Amino acid sequence: MQIDTKTVDNFLSGEELATIEQMVMKIVPHENFNVTPQGGQVKSGDYYVFDYYDPAFQSIKDILDPKLTAEFGPDLFMEQIHIFDCVDPYRVHSDIASGWKKSPWPTDPAWTLIIPLNDYDSSTVVFEEGSNIKDPYDYIKSTPPYEPSRIDLETYHKYFSHIPAHVFNWLTIENIFKWKKGSMFAADRFKFHTSDNFVGNGVASKRALIAWTRLKV
Repeated sequence: MQIDTKTVDNFLSGEELATIEQMVMKIVPHENFNVTPQGGQVKSGDYYVFDYYDPAFQSIKDILDPKLTAEFGPDLFMEQIHIFDCVDPYRVHSDIASGWKKSPWPTDPAWTLIIPLNDYDSSTVVFEEGSNIKDPYDYIKSTPPYEPSRIDLETYHKYFSHIPAHVFNWLTIENIFKWKKGSMFAADRFKFHTSDNFVGNGVASKRALIAWTRLKV
């Protein structure tokens, strides 16, 4: 199964984004989400998780279903969908083991979807390398580094200053997605990816609709 990286500009209109955001924020309670990078636990942001297949969210499904089918075919399953209000830049990870809802038929992990709810001076960076384990350090332990590194210091300082530099000796940039309101970015859940250091760009927080999907097999 080929899970190609893609960006779809203007995937959702401003009106559609507002409808989704208002419904989710009105109905769904938020959960704090913490990560534990080197140096201790920090609050990464607030999660607003909802069940895509719950009739209470049918109006959201009515907006997204035709557009998702046009891009990915009829066999896409939403393992998890949520609005994420991120306040601390994510570090390198994969999404292969994320999500909670069980599909009624056999499926394999497919795309992570990101749809920003506004324009932000921030990017998500996807790498060619990946793992079935979320944490890249297990991958690093079992894989030799690139010599020389495939990510130069200028690129490191531009995007990754919140992450220890040695991590990037194992990674190759595949794609950089600039957060643009209403655009959709889709990448293989298996692949490592990270936020840039948006806090360093003066952005206090950023908000997007995020989904982890599967495909029927």
